[in-house]
Amino acid sequence: MRVTTKSAYGVRSLINLALAYESKAPVSIKEMARKEDLSGIYLEQIFNRLKNQGVVKSVRGPKGGYILAKDPSQVTVYDVMRALEGDVSVGKCIPKTGSVCERAQKCAPKEVWDEVTKSIETTLKSFSLASLATRATQKRAGANNEVS
Repeated sequence: MRVTTKSAYGVRSLINLALAYESKAPVSIKEMARKEDLSGIYLEQIFNRLKNQGVVKSVRGPKGGYILAKDPSQVTVYDVMRALEGDVSVGKCIPKTGSVCERAQKCAPKEVWDEVTKSIETTLKSFSLASLATRATQKRAGANNEVS
């Protein structure tokens, strides 16, 4: 499994929504793109997918943008990656669709790939957007203290 720019940018941008969650204020693509130094066009594509998958909601109007569909503590990095990538397994031989490779019964390495996939899923599920927002706030505070 490889973390694509789609997933990396999606998680980075969703931290902005997690930070704004309590205020209920939508965050625009333009603002997120500026804060994260990302392409607004690419970010719009990512957020269209996140919206279609129910991770975010869009708010129309002059002060519109996006908000999280659920509390940031209830949204994990795993949820985001599944919404953006679909499958998060380490190999094509481990489909999430329920179908199994015809070699599965005689494939010795399949157990390894299964275990690696489980470990990755467990790790991704252990990080919520709320926990990442807290980390981001701490890192920003630490960076500001170093500059002073």
